[in-house]
Amino acid sequence: MEAFKQALDELIGSMIRLEQEWEKIEEGSSDELAVQYPLDDDFRTVVHRFIEWRNKL
Repeated sequence: MEAFKQALDELIGSMIRLEQEWEKIEEGSSDELAVQYPLDDDFRTVVHRFIEWRNKL
C-alpha cells in the first residue's frame, strides 16, 4: 500500500505542475485545450479529488 500511496503522491505532484502550466496558457489557448478534453470535470476539480482521496487513505 505504501508504494501505491507514493505513486499517488507523484501523480498529484505531476497534476499540480500540469495545472500550473495550463493556467499560463489557458487564456490564449482555451479553445484549443477544450478540443477533445478527456475528462468530464474541470481539471482543478480532478486534482482536488485525487488529493482528497489520498488524504483518506
